[in-house]
Amino acid sequence: MLNRRRWLGYAGLVVVLPWAVWLVLGLFGWAPSMVAVFGIPGLRIPASIAIAGLLIAAIGFWQD
Repeated sequence: MLNRRRWLGYAGLVVVLPWAVWLVLGLFGWAPSMVAVFGIPGLRIPASIAIAGLLIAAIGFWQD
């Protein structure tokens, strides 16, 4: 059971990683910012995906 949960934790981090990299690249101006692509109201889309990935990772890495 522990291996499955750990795999789930890594899968959650894989979901978050592209959004986190894009955020950092956008802050330095090396990529278009998320605000430029999604607009202010559209920021809910990447934020919800990132939060879902972090919640999945929290479940996967949680220890009994």
